[in-house]
Amino acid sequence: MGDIYIGLMSGTSADSIDCAALNLKDEKINVIGCNNYEIPSTLRSGILEASQANSPDKTQIEILDMNMANVLVASVKNLVHELDINLNEIRAIGSHGQTIKHNPNGDNPFSLQIGNPQKISNDLGITTIGNFRTDDIEAKGQGAPLTPIFHEKVFGSDGQSKIIINIGGIVNISALGLQKTIGFDTGPGNCLMDIWSRRNNIGNYDDEGKWAASGTINHPLLKEMMDDDYFSRNYPKSTGPDYFGENWIDQQINKIPENIAPEDTQATLIQVTALSIASAIEKLDFTDENIYLCGGGSHNKFLIQEIEKIVNGSVYTSEKLGIDPDYLEAICFGWFAKQRIKDVKFDLSQITGSIKEVYVGRKYEPTK
Repeated sequence: MGDIYIGLMSGTSADSIDCAALNLKDEKINVIGCNNYEIPSTLRSGILEASQANSPDKTQIEILDMNMANVLVASVKNLVHELDINLNEIRAIGSHGQTIKHNPNGDNPFSLQIGNPQKISNDLGITTIGNFRTDDIEAKGQGAPLTPIFHEKVFGSDGQSKIIINIGGIVNISALGLQKTIGFDTGPGNCLMDIWSRRNNIGNYDDEGKWAASGTINHPLLKEMMDDDYFSRNYPKSTGPDYFGENWIDQQINKIPENIAPEDTQATLIQVTALSIASAIEKLDFTDENIYLCGGGSHNKFLIQEIEKIVNGSVYTSEKLGIDPDYLEAICFGWFAKQRIKDVKFDLSQITGSIKEVYVGRKYEPTK
């Protein structure tokens, strides 16, 4: 058996699975190759419906769980075929799964991801690491974000202060160069803009923010949105598209008596993302540090322009630091898989607020 690890990540937009194959011999991170594979439209629709439902049907979740696992298995098979890797060379798979619900602050804290890791392990005959958030939540943490630990590993070795911003459906931020790395979710990233684009038949997302750029910010609506308690809450904190979702948009719009053009709502939503990112940077007192973006939002030219305007400086992508911004999270969970195989525990107290060191991920060995 080799020292090859596979990382799998599916973001809140649920449009595709990012896959990365890594050679992690001698603790160095060598990326063998990456690709992404489309999630079938029927499965995607089911995922989005379940994530927005107040109480998703249990049977529906179980079906989605197995169907997502099938797609993840197929993605691994496709990647190893393309890269000419034998399955028996893979030491383990790190599969984050598709987040449906994330509620770490309720009476019964939990975070639900689908894409059954036991099925992945059984179907491929490979140890699979999944349910990455569970142990942290049981240790009274938020369960997310987890990527700041990896950002520290790959981007923090030079000792220089920098900010890494992952813009997926939700935005998470990592502040590197402090005595201890700090990270948290700043708020919505692409999720609200994607929802609004789909509702108005623009597409699954607003390509490069062109539709938002055609609109004008509605300032009363922007104020209502930015008055949400989440933005002023101190970290550690995390959120998900089940909170910042379709209902949230409608609640804010209903507070405004005037009719708002759809493109103006989109322009306002993009401003919410930009302002919440800038506010987080200011809260960290990191205003003069280099800022690097990753995730799908790093392709939204209008969003980047708005962030640069607010922070009064340039932002870059993680490409400048040597890692493709589209696959940073998949690479991260491949790396976490190795840490779990080695039984490494992490202190996430400055990131998630957990009260003790925890394993990141649970092991699932093949049972057949």
